[in-house]
Amino acid sequence: MKKTRIKITHQIDKTVHHFLVVDPKNLTSAEVKRICDKMNVTALFVNGRMYGNL
Repeated sequence: MKKTRIKITHQIDKTVHHFLVVDPKNLTSAEVKRICDKMNVTALFVNGRMYGNL
């Protein structure tokens, strides 16, 4: 399965993070957890959608 590279900028410290995901328009819960853990956040806003790692 081909993965797409996405870029997320941390809202507070402005650091830029790059991640490989299957579908940038619909992140899986595993992808959300991995990204949140790596960025040390509890929520993501990607392509107009809010994701939470609860």
